Amino acid sequence: MKTLIKDNVWLIENFLETKEFEYLIDEYVNKDHSMNHIDNTKYEPVMADTDMSYRVLSMKLYKPIYDTLRKHNFDIPEKQFHYLNMQYKKHLVNDSYALHSEDKRIYGDLAYIFYLTDEIDGDIVFPSKDEAILSKGFKEMMTLFEITFSEKTIRYTPKKNTCLVMKTGLAHEVKKCSGTRDTIAGWPWLKDTQN
Repeated sequence: MKTLIKDNVWLIENFLETKEFEYLIDEYVNKDHSMNHIDNTKYEPVMADTDMSYRVLSMKLYKPIYDTLRKHNFDIPEKQFHYLNMQYKKHLVNDSYALHSEDKRIYGDLAYIFYLTDEIDGDIVFPSKDEAILSKGFKEMMTLFEITFSEKTIRYTPKKNTCLVMKTGLAHEVKKCSGTRDTIAGWPWLKDTQN
């Protein structure tokens, strides 16, 4: 396990065994699923309005993901509480997610993004406060809950079978990708978005 940002962001390469990883590729990446297109023009945001566009499919808990997170000493529950605990997400060409964060009072302490594809762009970026471009929606978000920033800007280009784990409350954004990015992501401790 590598640390990207001390006490905040970690990378776990070769996350799943080959057989477990290939199962996800066959079941999600290689199948044509009917997915919801989430964007800020069609859906009312849970927190504040920041630009976003991606496709999502709810899925049942895939136990090897939680088991592997636990092997790396992350506090992960034994069961799935909410559909946002684990979702299959697909970003198509030009999809992105502007600077945002999650409120740990709602989403719990951790989030994970398990990358199923290699990318050449579409980085996840953790900007420093000085380099962050604050939209109106993000400024509103900052009045609703505590948001932290990386001391210096850190970028990560997605690589398949790598899991990025981060503390909630950390400002981040997902840049546009020139291809298709497939992930499984979630907030293991989220139980109810109506707190």
